[in-house]
Amino acid sequence: MNRWGFAEVGFAGLSRPGELIAGLRLDEVYTRSERLRSGAGRTLQHWAGRLAAKHAVLRLLDVAPTAGHLRGAEVLPRPAATCRRDAGCAHGHPPAVRLCGELARLTGVRQIRISISHTGDRALAVALVSARLPEDETALVAARLSEGETAPVAGGPFREEVPR
Repeated sequence: MNRWGFAEVGFAGLSRPGELIAGLRLDEVYTRSERLRSGAGRTLQHWAGRLAAKHAVLRLLDVAPTAGHLRGAEVLPRPAATCRRDAGCAHGHPPAVRLCGELARLTGVRQIRISISHTGDRALAVALVSARLPEDETALVAARLSEGETAPVAGGPFREEVPR
């Protein structure tokens, strides 16, 4: 495994997300959640940024960029505990990666941080292995909320619960 991974995806002159992944179908590279997130009025920059992040993760892990491996590096915004699953959030959230399927079994890596940036014609991404940070707990609470659990509120751990 490498210390970091970097990737660049150019999209100058392209008009459709499928052109970024020549010869592959969108559902072979992007998970359903990624396709929904990128397809909802987003620009080609979002698709390219997500693809650059996937490639950066695979380079970090020193894994070949096959369709299955690209799909196994799911890149979505890191949710906050205050965001509800059934409502659009008005706040931006940093990107997060979740390793799925074969990729998760092969690597054993738990925490990967990614950063994505765009210019007018290219997307850039960096991936690093990271220690667990305080915001990871927030993401864990948000994930549990999206699965229908209740979350502790600021009054203290598990003193009071707020329904989803």
